[in-house]
Amino acid sequence: MTRPEKKTSKATRNYVFNLISFLPFLFLLTTGIIVLRYHSGFDKELPTFGFNGDQWLIVHQVTALVIIPMIFTHLLMHMHWVKQLFTFKLKGTNSGMNLTQLIVFLMCALTALLAWWVFDGTKLAEALREVHSKLGLLLIIFWGIHLYNYSRWLLNMTRKQLGKNKL
Repeated sequence: MTRPEKKTSKATRNYVFNLISFLPFLFLLTTGIIVLRYHSGFDKELPTFGFNGDQWLIVHQVTALVIIPMIFTHLLMHMHWVKQLFTFKLKGTNSGMNLTQLIVFLMCALTALLAWWVFDGTKLAEALREVHSKLGLLLIIFWGIHLYNYSRWLLNMTRKQLGKNKL
């Protein structure tokens, strides 16, 4: 006799996905700061943690190609919020902050992709990279606020997953 499969709750799926996404996102943030250092005038040939500026840029781009689908998956997991956004019914304590974060993320991704794929090697690409760098720094702040705003949920889910009432 086989056991019936235990259905995973939506909250648990979101929690596990958020944990899986955390390290690649943190890595993207870290590589972005390192790349920004090179864009700010640091000699691209000098190594940082064993890689030069061009190598760090490639690592940052590859990491972005991993994390961007994860961010869209995160949004799909919150489809109710997305539907409310596009039907102008968005409400809640963090709605304005989340909406602003989404807009800044989309602009950050767009400026990077345009600089990287469409206008590479032009002065416009350099200007787009400058905008991307500033938006990336802004996203770090928004990400920190987002983590703070949902820290109680994260803590409660961690307690639940560990099977403890107090952590």
